[in-house]
Amino acid sequence: MIVTADQKRRIVLPKPVQPGDVLDISVVGKRMILQVLQKPVAIPPQAGRALDPSLLGATDLDEPAFLPLTDESPA
Repeated sequence: MIVTADQKRRIVLPKPVQPGDVLDISVVGKRMILQVLQKPVAIPPQAGRALDPSLLGATDLDEPAFLPLTDESPA
């Protein structure tokens, strides 16, 4: 589809674009790409569950979970 801008640099978007839609404009070289962004879908909250104490029985919470990335020791 080819559109022409008016004197105020406005264009008419095609029918699938509805009022309130959010568009992403990407510039690639001399081309402009308009992409309609999807509205986020709310995820319903989930009730928290208590941890099973037997899973944490053998875990030492004072020991680091991973090796340090450098040879530097904490100050």
